[in-house]
Amino acid sequence: MHKLKVYSLTLILSVLIFPSHAVAFAPSLSTQVKEVAQWFTGFFDNAQQVTNNPTVPLITMSNCSVQLADNNSVANTQNIYLEQKSNVFERIRFYSFSEGNSVVNLSVRSFVNSDILGGLCNQPEQQRIINISNIATTSCDLSLTWEPNRYIGTNAPNGCPTSTGGKVVSNVTFLNNGVNSLDQIFAANGNLIVNTPIEFRRIASIPEPSFILGILALGIWGNATALSSKVKHKSTQK
Repeated sequence: MHKLKVYSLTLILSVLIFPSHAVAFAPSLSTQVKEVAQWFTGFFDNAQQVTNNPTVPLITMSNCSVQLADNNSVANTQNIYLEQKSNVFERIRFYSFSEGNSVVNLSVRSFVNSDILGGLCNQPEQQRIINISNIATTSCDLSLTWEPNRYIGTNAPNGCPTSTGGKVVSNVTFLNNGVNSLDQIFAANGNLIVNTPIEFRRIASIPEPSFILGILALGIWGNATALSSKVKHKSTQK
């Protein structure tokens, strides 16, 4: 009887001291906004997916943080410029991540004139500035829910209206090394016309100005050192 009590006590203590599953707690909303925006920033493509399934089109995606002119940015909001390219389309959008009610709000808007913005992510950060007048007022919104190691968002079943009278229902998962997205496009009559999931994976980070300047400085220093060596070599030959 005493042995049974000892065994029971040992079992209870082991459960209390060594729980079988660690409980994950969600970070603060402000931290979530910064984290998901950081995960979304960089150069991406779906080449790995295309290798496994050649019927999927190859798409490149460049995402970088941008500033609004005249300090029009809303507090605790992360603004990202997105540029996607493939052989059949080009998509440029303005993404805003902000704090919602226990979730991260994602607002996606188009540009009035996107032609002047192509290649924006190749510019230094201080030059990546967008006029708010060039951003459309209508938006397509999603709510992103935090889960360990990912953020999941959807606007099903209503989706967002298209210019042709149909709608787009979006499902997206943000990972620390990529984005899985599915945009289901429905025609005005309700027929599903696009239903291809895309698996983007990061291939490079967006260079920061200090990094770019460091490379330039290293290049200048290297050229100067080489030139100095040549001059010294010639002077010893005279």
